Amino acid sequence: MNLSSHPVFDIPLLLKSTFLNHVEFHSVLSSTNQTAVELLEPLLEKSPSLVLTAEQTAGRGRKGNSWWSSGGALTFSVVMNAASLGLPEDRRPLMSIVTGVAVRSALAQFCGNQTVLMKWPNDVYVGNRKICGILAEQHLVGSRFGSEDSRRDNADIQKTGLILGIGVNVNNSLQGAPAEVRQRAVSLFDLEHQVFDLNQILVTILIKLQELIEQASSQPRRFLADANFHHLLNGKSVLVQTGDSLIAGKCVGIDDTGNLVLQSETEIHRICSGIVQRWS
Repeated sequence: MNLSSHPVFDIPLLLKSTFLNHVEFHSVLSSTNQTAVELLEPLLEKSPSLVLTAEQTAGRGRKGNSWWSSGGALTFSVVMNAASLGLPEDRRPLMSIVTGVAVRSALAQFCGNQTVLMKWPNDVYVGNRKICGILAEQHLVGSRFGSEDSRRDNADIQKTGLILGIGVNVNNSLQGAPAEVRQRAVSLFDLEHQVFDLNQILVTILIKLQELIEQASSQPRRFLADANFHHLLNGKSVLVQTGDSLIAGKCVGIDDTGNLVLQSETEIHRICSGIVQRWS
């Protein structure tokens, strides 16, 4: 079931209602993150920028996983200069969790009585089914500054571009998805049996994202308390693949640097990056 192959986005509304300075819209893209990488330097000049599409054909997730989507899904990438976040460089990995918490909080406003949770590091779930996938990436770009005469004497100044790729199942019913996708994913339409305004949901997500970026910088304990309170894995037995290793243990939370903390029989593991293979 394809409810909205060509959603209409209100670009002036997005610019007026959020912290965005620029929207790069394309009717169809293979991947909003890939387009963000290709256009990174001009997008950073106008950041915060948004790469937005009505249909994404080859979205990707963490570790190269593909992201299944169809018409009616909300797929976009926020592009920011990492230096503008107000976070020390060693705390920038928190942005992955910030994004997940922001989307979780925004979607909870549209899910009625459903419980919406974030799964480390940034997926968003309703029950045991994913409603949103997020891919956070950092890329360096070089820019030259100064007058035409002085440029040849100036070294390249490196900027770090932060790209937050977000895919939310909104009006795309998962009834048309492959069987394995239907078992592990859900959309707002399937949950609430109504068509949603994508502009409204996108604005809500962006406003919450801005709020939590500021909170992660100025009130990190408050932000992390929110992340832990709404964390799907809390108290569960979890298996995580990190590199070539598998680590098992009971999840006891997310620490102040964004690590997943697991308690095994013999020690505490702090995992900065990995794939959650299963939980129970």
